[in-house]
Amino acid sequence: MHLEALFEKAQSVTDETGAAVFRQLLEALEHDAPFDLQQLDRLSYPDFDLALNALKEWRSQRYVWLREHDVVQPWRSHLS
Repeated sequence: MHLEALFEKAQSVTDETGAAVFRQLLEALEHDAPFDLQQLDRLSYPDFDLALNALKEWRSQRYVWLREHDVVQPWRSHLS
């Protein structure tokens, strides 16, 4: 739910700053890459809250996926 909203906001044409931050966050999550948490401070409070909830959701899904799959390869959010 929160991840879906994050994907939608990443494509937003009305909030370029928020969309850019969300795209960077999604890129980092999908590629197990670093993300500068200070970028989240550029977001409005509702978008900041969305980002935190999306991170919780991503972590929960990742945990479940890793427990269900016996693989060495890192989990990717786009594979689920």
